[in-house]
Amino acid sequence: MKYFFLFLAFFISSKAFSQNKKILDSLNNVCKNAKYDTTKVLAMTSIAYEYRNNKADTCIYIAEKALEISKKLNFEKGKANAYYNIGLGNFNKGKYPEALTMYEKSLYIFEKISDEQGIANNLNNIGLIYDNQGNYPLALEYYQKSLKINEKIKNKRVIAINLNNIGSIYDYQGNYPLALEYYQKSLKIREDIDDKRGIANSLNNIGLIYENQGNYPLALEYLQKSLKIKEKIGNKDGISSSLTNIGNIYYHQNNYPLALEYYQKSLKMQEEINDKQNIAMCLSNMGNIYEKQDNYPLALEYLQKSLKIQEEMEDKQGQTYSLNGLAEVAKKQKNYDKSIEYAQKSLQISQEIKTPKEIKNASHILYENYKLKENFIKALEYHELYKTTNDILFSVEKSKKIANLEANVEVERKSKEIEILNKNQELLKKDAQLQRIENEIQKNAKTVLERQADADRLFALARQEKDKRKADSLHNLAQYHQLEADNLKIKEKQLQAENQARKIEALKEKEFQQYINYLIGIVFLFVSVFVYFIYQSRQKEKKAKEEIKKQAEMLEQANQTKDKLFAIIGHDLRNPIGSLESVLNLIKKGVVSYDEFQDLMPKFHKNVKNVQITLENVLQWSISQMQGLTANPTNIFLWQMVEEKIQLFEEIAKAKHITLSMEIPQEITVWADENHLRLLFRNLINNALKFTPKTGKVQVIAKTVGAKVIISVIDNGIGMSEEQMGKLFKKNQTFTTFGTNGEKGTGLGLQLCGEIITENGGQIWVISEQGKSSTFSFSLPILPK
Repeated sequence: MKYFFLFLAFFISSKAFSQNKKILDSLNNVCKNAKYDTTKVLAMTSIAYEYRNNKADTCIYIAEKALEISKKLNFEKGKANAYYNIGLGNFNKGKYPEALTMYEKSLYIFEKISDEQGIANNLNNIGLIYDNQGNYPLALEYYQKSLKINEKIKNKRVIAINLNNIGSIYDYQGNYPLALEYYQKSLKIREDIDDKRGIANSLNNIGLIYENQGNYPLALEYLQKSLKIKEKIGNKDGISSSLTNIGNIYYHQNNYPLALEYYQKSLKMQEEINDKQNIAMCLSNMGNIYEKQDNYPLALEYLQKSLKIQEEMEDKQGQTYSLNGLAEVAKKQKNYDKSIEYAQKSLQISQEIKTPKEIKNASHILYENYKLKENFIKALEYHELYKTTNDILFSVEKSKKIANLEANVEVERKSKEIEILNKNQELLKKDAQLQRIENEIQKNAKTVLERQADADRLFALARQEKDKRKADSLHNLAQYHQLEADNLKIKEKQLQAENQARKIEALKEKEFQQYINYLIGIVFLFVSVFVYFIYQSRQKEKKAKEEIKKQAEMLEQANQTKDKLFAIIGHDLRNPIGSLESVLNLIKKGVVSYDEFQDLMPKFHKNVKNVQITLENVLQWSISQMQGLTANPTNIFLWQMVEEKIQLFEEIAKAKHITLSMEIPQEITVWADENHLRLLFRNLINNALKFTPKTGKVQVIAKTVGAKVIISVIDNGIGMSEEQMGKLFKKNQTFTTFGTNGEKGTGLGLQLCGEIITENGGQIWVISEQGKSSTFSFSLPILPK
C-alpha cells in the first residue's frame, strides 16, 4: 500500500494533469489517514473517478486496488463502485466490450443492495456504450430506464443528463425537432438548478442541432453562449470543445482563416490540459484546412503529428481521419503509391471498427489513385466498394431526412392545432361579448320603458297639481326622468350599432378562420399525401430490395444446382460409362477375349446398376428442384414393396456376401406416393449395402406406432461421424463418399430421401456410431379414416 500512495502522489503532482489538485490532495489525505478500510475504499473510489477522463489507465489502476480491498472486506458498495470506475476507464479508452462487462457487474451488485442511484448510473452508461456502437434503439431503451429511476428518486442533475442523452439519440437519427425538444427540457432543468456546466453543455448541443440543419447563424449564436459560460466558470476542456465546434462552423462555410484561428485557440487550450485525443483531432482538422489551401508541407506536418498521437493512444477512429487526410495530400502531390498505402491502412482499420463513412472515403481515394495509375481493374474494385458503402450511407441519410420531415410535419401540425384552438377561443370570447351587449341592450330597453313611464306619470301629475310650487317640482322631476329615458334611448342605439358592427366583424373573422382552416386542411392533406408517397416509396424500395435479394438467392441456388448436376454428370456418370465404353472398344478390337469379358461382367453390372440409380436420383432431384415434389398418395402394402426391392439388390448383396433381410408384418400399409416410396427404399437399401463390409448384414424392419408406421434400414457397416450426420438430408448439401468396395456416392440420394419423406407427411432421422453401424429410420402415415 505504501507504493500505491507514492504512485498516487506522483500522478497528483504531475504538471501534465489538470484535475482539481485541492480535491485530489484532500482525497489522498483521507485515503492515507482513514481509520476504517471502507472509508479508504470510498476515498480511492473518488480519486479513481477524478482520473476517469484524462488518465484512464490511472483510473483503472486505482479502481482495481479498491476492488481488491473491497473483496477482502466483502464490502459490496466498494466492489460496485470499483467495477463502475473500471468501466469508466475502459469506456474512455474506447474498449467498449470490457467497459460493458464492468458496468454489468457493477449493476448486478447495485441491484442486489438496492442502490437506485448506482443502478441508474450504470443503466445510463450502458446506454452510452450502445450509443457509441451505433445501436440506437438499445441505447434509447437503457437511457429511458435510467431516466425513470432518476425521476423516481428526483435527482434533477442526472435527469437532465438522461434527457440530454435521449436527445442525442434523436439527433443521430435525424429527428431534429424531437432532439431539440429533449435538449431544451434538459436545459430548463439545468437552469432551474443553476448547473452552469450543464447549461453550457445543453446550449452547445442545441447549437450542434442547428449546425446539422445548416442554420449556421443560429448555431453560432448558441455555441457562443455556451463558450461564454464555460469561460466564466473556467471549464477549460469545455472551452476547447466549443472553440473546435465554432471552428467547424466556419470550416463548413469555407471560411478557412477564421476556422484555423479557432482551431489554434482550441489547440492551445488542449495542450494546457493535456487532452491528447482532442489535440490529435484538432491537429487533423488544421491539417485538412492546409490541404484545402494547397499548403501541402504544413498539411503533412499536422496530419502526421495527429496520427502519431492517435497511434500512441490506440484511437483507431481518429487514425482513419488522419490517414485519409494524408492519402488525399499524397494524391494531390501525385505520389500515388504513398497515397494508396495510407488509404489502404485507413480502409483496413475502418473495416475492422465498422465505420462506413471512413470506408467510403478511403475506398474513393483508392479508386481515384488506381484510376490515375491506369490500373482500371483495381479502380473498378474500389469504386464498387465506394458505391456500395455510399448507397448504405445515402439510405441512412435519406431515412434521417424522412424522419426529420415527418417530425417537422408533426410539430407543425401540433402548432397549427394550438393556433386554431387559440383562434376558436378568441371567437368564443367575442361571441360572449356579443351576448353581453345583447343582454345590456335588453336591460337598457327595459330601463328606458320604466324611465319613460315614470316621466309620463310625473308630467300627468304636474298638470293636475294646482299648487304651482308642487307642480313645478313634479315637472322638474318628470323632465329629469324624461332626460334619463332619452339618454338611455341614445345609449340603446349606440349599443345596437356596436352590436351590429361586432356581429359583422365576428362574421368576417369566422369566415376568415374557416377559410384559414380550409387552407390548413388542404396543406396538411398535401403534406400527408407527400409523406404517404414517401412511405410508399420506401416500402416499394424495401420490397424491391427483398425481391432482388430473393431472386439473387434463387439464382445462387440455381447456380448451385447446375454446378452439382455438372459435377455428378461429370464424375459419377461419365467415368463408369467411359470405363464401359473403353472395355467394349477393347472387345471390339479383339484385345479382350469373350471369357475375359465374362469375368468382368459382374463388375460391369454393378457399375451400370450404380449409374442407373445415380441417373434416376439426378433426374428426380432435378425435377424436384425445378418443379417441386408432389405426392399422390395411395394405400401401399409395405411388405410387398420392400420384397420387390430386396430382390432387386440380391445380386449386389451376394457379391459382397451380405445378408439382406426384412422383418415386416404383411398387413402393414402406408399412405404414400408409390413412386416416391420405391425411390426411397432403393436409395436407403443401396446406401446400406454400399457402406457394409463383406459378410455384413442389412435388415429392413417396420412397426405401427399410433397413426404412423416407423420403418428402419439397419446395417452393421462403417457408421458415420457427428460431422457427417450433420450434412445428411440438408437441402443443397451434397458430398462425395466411398463405400467399402470403393463405391462412390454423392449424398444426393439421401437429400432426395429427406425431401420425399417431408412431402409424404413423415420425418427421417439417423442413429449411427462410427466404425460400428447405422440405422436410417423414417415415419409415414397410415391410411386416414
